[in-house]
Amino acid sequence: MKRDISHYFSAKNVKKGKKVLIPLYIHGLSLEFLSYTSLFSGTSIDKGTLLLLENIIVPDKGVVLDIGCGYGVIGITVAKMNPRLKVYMIDINPLAVKTARYNARLNNVEDQVEVIQGNLYEPVKNMVFKAIYSNPPLSAGKDVVEQIITEARKHLEPSGFIQIVLSRGHEYYMDIMRKHYVKTTTIKKKGYLVITAYMK
Repeated sequence: MKRDISHYFSAKNVKKGKKVLIPLYIHGLSLEFLSYTSLFSGTSIDKGTLLLLENIIVPDKGVVLDIGCGYGVIGITVAKMNPRLKVYMIDINPLAVKTARYNARLNNVEDQVEVIQGNLYEPVKNMVFKAIYSNPPLSAGKDVVEQIITEARKHLEPSGFIQIVLSRGHEYYMDIMRKHYVKTTTIKKKGYLVITAYMK
């Protein structure tokens, strides 16, 4: 059953909190991200996202998706890693979307990145991707995380994959991945689990 999480956020009452500038040095790249203390991991890049980025698989070319993009760390880093990719990024939070768009300009990938406000896969319901990345919002509940995992199949090319990072519920979500994908691989470190699941 599809779950709409739009009630978590309203454009009228999103509080920014304090402005923060966060540096990131990874894969030989130097990036910088504007954030706000009200956003997820708003004062520093969280360990799960870092673990995912350290082990990220980046296609040679094509179109990829960062779902639940927050202020844009995963999608923008992928864009910097491979200028041949077109990167779509989605978040339900209007402040996150606005900040991610700013960060795309800040890191000189605004022509390569498209940031969209919307509920899960709804804004890209007719699109398919080489890869889908996510640090899913566990606080939104199991139904939302399951939807990100299972509905990715509808939006992946036949040779595509989904790569996510989890801080809890490892076995539960691994079982779901195994049921819906042909092959899965995992990397575990300090309580976080990166799962890559392949269509074939």
